Amino acid sequence: MLMIVTLIVTIAIWLLLMPIVPAIASATLHRFHLRTSSFTVWAMQFPIPAMYNFANRYKVQADQVSSTPSDTVPLDGRMVNHFPARIFTFADGRYLHLRHGEDRWLTIESSYRGQSLRTHFHAEPAEEYGFELHRLDGNPGTR
Repeated sequence: MLMIVTLIVTIAIWLLLMPIVPAIASATLHRFHLRTSSFTVWAMQFPIPAMYNFANRYKVQADQVSSTPSDTVPLDGRMVNHFPARIFTFADGRYLHLRHGEDRWLTIESSYRGQSLRTHFHAEPAEEYGFELHRLDGNPGTR
């Protein structure tokens, strides 16, 4: 019982500090973009609710994304409540964007209280109707 109460109090403190501690907001942004430093860091944040925290946008393209100054302007894409990478990894989004077995590029952007994070992914067809999702680091043209 004490362990459950401790977990709830810890989560409440994390959420209450998010608006005033930039490091907590940054850690959560990275969690949303599948960019945490390790699985352990991601797993520690797993119990923390993720709904409606940030402004999350995504854009799916059939053409390879390029590294351009446009990365500094707001993403012209659709809004999604939480975990914007789920557009490729979950339910109907996966079917909608990847059912034809063709390469697709996903750009996601999340912002919160002056911080923003943009991440590019490449989904490429794999065997047996699957796909491999690669996060593109640095230059979106590289893996």
